[in-house]
Amino acid sequence: MNEEKTKFKNLNDYAEDVYKCTKCGLCQSVCPVYKATGRETTVSRGKFTLLNGIINGKLKFNKKIAKNLELCLGCKACYDFCPSGISAEEIIAAARHESSKINGIGFIKKFILANFKSNFRLSLLKIGLDIYKTLGINNITDLISKVTGNLGKYLTLFNSQLKENTKYKKLKPVKPQSELNIVYFSGCINNYVNSSIKNAVLIVLEKNGFSVNIPKNFTCCGIAARSSGDFESFSQLAENNLKQIPDDVDYIITDCASCGSVWEFYPDFTEGKLKEKAKILAGKTININKFLVEREIYIPENSKISKKITYHDPCHLKRFQNVFEEPRKIIKQIQGIDFKEMKDADVCCGAAGTFCISQPEISKAISSEKAQNILNTKADIVCTSCAGCKIGLSQGLIEKNSSIPIYHPVELL
Repeated sequence: MNEEKTKFKNLNDYAEDVYKCTKCGLCQSVCPVYKATGRETTVSRGKFTLLNGIINGKLKFNKKIAKNLELCLGCKACYDFCPSGISAEEIIAAARHESSKINGIGFIKKFILANFKSNFRLSLLKIGLDIYKTLGINNITDLISKVTGNLGKYLTLFNSQLKENTKYKKLKPVKPQSELNIVYFSGCINNYVNSSIKNAVLIVLEKNGFSVNIPKNFTCCGIAARSSGDFESFSQLAENNLKQIPDDVDYIITDCASCGSVWEFYPDFTEGKLKEKAKILAGKTININKFLVEREIYIPENSKISKKITYHDPCHLKRFQNVFEEPRKIIKQIQGIDFKEMKDADVCCGAAGTFCISQPEISKAISSEKAQNILNTKADIVCTSCAGCKIGLSQGLIEKNSSIPIYHPVELL
């Protein structure tokens, strides 16, 4: 581990934070995984007890501890209530990194992360999904489920994402052309699964006079690699993405909460000039909801949606980027909308990247409760600002036999 210490933080670097845990149990009251399982080792307090033993040399990373480390969504709900201000999400990611050196990360997760590193492989995924749509989703899913188990179940969650709600069309700007140099980081889902949100973002920005640059060599943001403890892959992805951005950029706009949240971690996983560039760009990264609300955007006078709408707060948007009022403001600006706040709008949906693959039953229990909160509002549409959350919400609504559509707020514009 010493050779990596110059580049990545390891568990020992967080020893002081682990020791700071007072075992008060407030994390237990807000942890979605604990609520679903009732197991002490699923909360931060329980994990810190195990990690304390590892730091002191009394325990070693074995399969059992590795399994317990998997039982964290990385939602940071515990951070909001922790009197010691401990970021369990960062510590657990570091612990997973060290554990993976001994126990690995599992075949399916390793396969998925390897695909995220290659735009060519993701392009093949897009071709596969196109065939998947054309030949019949249910038949192919049944076949894949028999062969790969959880992976086949995971693919069914893309059903609601495969239908493109918004097609791209070049529109004449209704506002003067802005001189801002904007780079748009569109992310994997937009590029390889469903470009509906990407199309909506481009239409809204261009209509409001903003020219957008999308570097063709952007790769995955790397969030799944980081949270899984694959720091080497995350570092490679971070370095590549940073190299694609011109130094004179004014804003990096993201529409996905997860994609936007990782830019603040890029400085910790890069070195030299790239590290300095990463620090600067982290301050220039902004979510599309926030960017639009900070400006008087054009909404056609005849734009009206006579629907009841509710909103789910992505963890990576509210807790990592402090953006939660802005999406609601966008939704409420549209004529005819009856906005209904759901119960526990900021509680994790249960998807959490690869968590819904590695822990399908726990994920399903969490997403099912979220879906019930949506249904209780009697909403016609649920909005969220994260591609991953869209999968989690889909999972829960499918379990409830509901076909409520899921949109990004920008799609409504």
